[in-house]
Amino acid sequence: MKQEVVADDFKNAVAASAEEWQARIDLAAMFRLTQMMGWDDTVWNHITARVPGTDHQFFMHRFGLLYEEVTASNLIKVDEEGNVLDGPPDVNTAGFVIHSAIHLHHPENHFVFHAHPPSALAATVFEDGIPFLVQDSSMLYGKIGYHAWEGLSVDLDERFRIAENLSDNKCLVMRNHGFLTVGKTAGEAFMNMYYLIRLCETALQVHATDLKVDPADSALWKMSCEQYAAFSPGKHEWPALLRRADRHDPSYKN
Repeated sequence: MKQEVVADDFKNAVAASAEEWQARIDLAAMFRLTQMMGWDDTVWNHITARVPGTDHQFFMHRFGLLYEEVTASNLIKVDEEGNVLDGPPDVNTAGFVIHSAIHLHHPENHFVFHAHPPSALAATVFEDGIPFLVQDSSMLYGKIGYHAWEGLSVDLDERFRIAENLSDNKCLVMRNHGFLTVGKTAGEAFMNMYYLIRLCETALQVHATDLKVDPADSALWKMSCEQYAAFSPGKHEWPALLRRADRHDPSYKN
């Protein structure tokens, strides 16, 4: 009987280890793809993934690494207090504050993506929010929250306000700062960022023309969002994006 228990424990440990390694690979792929898309900012910004089987532990990249230097094995593991459980103690304080806000209060979102994409960053200053103008942005209709700028995110208390302002949404516009998207999977979080950036880029391009705009009826935006439910973000795109990452540089899996 004792041998059976040990055998079961070993099987569970192996399964957990395999799941953890897959989370590491997916997260490292997000970093590489972010760099390929031009959304990175040297060593700044951050993407994290909840450690499978834990309540509040998550993986993040070592502070000081460029996105193209991130691999599955050099990710660090931290807890809800910011203690490094695995890897060198190189933690970006703002990254910990922003991401722990989601991992602590929205555990259904396993991946959290924060970025300052240069092509879309200016849209964070629109006083009335970012307008919905083109079809593919409608998948995010009613799914974007807004968080007021509080300076550098180094105050632990800001975590509560970030979590509250995200609410049940999938995207958070951090005013005068940047963007945050979440997802149960790496693909969902990545594609939410993809479409949020496209929403912002379109708004900035249209705003620059100074021409009159037809925003379409709100009922139509809502209907289109419901139609997009059949095309869950990341379901089809993520495998294709992984193939792109593999062709470009498969070392992220190391």
